[in-house]
Amino acid sequence: MKGYNTQNGYMGFVNGRYILFCSESEYVELMQEDDTAEASAELVA
Repeated sequence: MKGYNTQNGYMGFVNGRYILFCSESEYVELMQEDDTAEASAELVA
């Protein structure tokens, strides 16, 4: 995970670009959900 705080929120790096999140915790939550989805897809394949 990669990102930084700004005056307007947290800039998190997602799929090759930065996206502004309300907070770092929202960014972390999204990235954890993405990791879970990837792991589930690997189990199915």
